[in-house]
Amino acid sequence: MKFTLLRALVCLLVACPLVAQPGPGPGLRQQRIAQALHLTDAQKTSIKAIHDKHQASLLGRREATRQAQTALIAALREAATPEAQLRTLHDKAAAARFDMILARRSVRQEVQAVLTPEQRAKATELRDTIQARVRERMHRLGRAGGMAD
Repeated sequence: MKFTLLRALVCLLVACPLVAQPGPGPGLRQQRIAQALHLTDAQKTSIKAIHDKHQASLLGRREATRQAQTALIAALREAATPEAQLRTLHDKAAAARFDMILARRSVRQEVQAVLTPEQRAKATELRDTIQARVRERMHRLGRAGGMAD
């Protein structure tokens, strides 16, 4: 009994650092996309410059979206919050989300301008594949949680 408990404890201690390791970051994903699209060094440099140019703006918009959504959720939890205030908070959250969508679209359009027609087609194909995987994963999670159908 003691030996089994000791073995389980050792396994747990060995596994903890492995679980705590971070997964692949966005850099790895960008490398894979660059390889799949066969980007030239000049294209990689241009795309990095586009992302760097917009990074601060996107972070600001992401934070504004998060704050607007948090404020809406907090107000929804309060039974005393008037409907007019909820509508105002909802409109602010929706506007922040839409601003974020437009900003991402702008970056995507700048990047698309750097790509060849073949690369644009491949990028669209990759995006569609990724979105299908995400939808499938969300569907499976919904079923596992008892939320689907």
